[in-house]
Amino acid sequence: MEAPTGREEKEKLVIELYYTKGHTYKQITKELRMSPNQIRDIIKKHEEKSNAIAYKKKQLTLSSKAYKLYSKGKNEVEVAIKLDIPQAHATQFHLEYWKLKRLDVLESLYVRTRDKLFSLCKLYEELVVKRGRSIEQVANIVDIALYRLPHIEGLFEKAKMEADRMQEKRDYLLKDVISLRKQQLELEDANRRRRLVLSSNHYPYYGDRENSAMDVFFIF
Repeated sequence: MEAPTGREEKEKLVIELYYTKGHTYKQITKELRMSPNQIRDIIKKHEEKSNAIAYKKKQLTLSSKAYKLYSKGKNEVEVAIKLDIPQAHATQFHLEYWKLKRLDVLESLYVRTRDKLFSLCKLYEELVVKRGRSIEQVANIVDIALYRLPHIEGLFEKAKMEADRMQEKRDYLLKDVISLRKQQLELEDANRRRRLVLSSNHYPYYGDRENSAMDVFFIF
């Protein structure tokens, strides 16, 4: 056999001799006048290409099976187990399935929430389904929590500080009132004692002690 001249022709002949006719490297070297390294590179290139094609076909088959499972309501874990594929592939197939179903918004939410779509669904379940809130009300609640609540909390803290100051002022004034009341009672007691002394000096004792005490009583 004449040695092929073109590169593509050489590669085709090498593949045909090696895979179809079962020739060895030594036989191909002798027949095509090529080095073993050249033959090895061609075969390696062909195998890599074949593996890539086979993998692509396998992926297409897996994707079809995954779409079918998702259409039946299966989740990513179930699909990954059923098809024996990693989580990343199950997720990718799920996103592709959403695109096919024209659920682009759902796919966008999945990407924007960074795989936390379950938490968003839980929020919807708690506020909308269980508590009967509308989507608009939920949005308003979030708005209050993010923007208005800090302002309200600031006003609350300010009012609390003012109330504490008022309480301190009240306690201080109450102490003054108690002190003044005490002073008033002491003054009234002193005046009472003084009147008793003056009355006893103005009305000297006559008779027995009982009559003297009665006289002092009637003075007041």
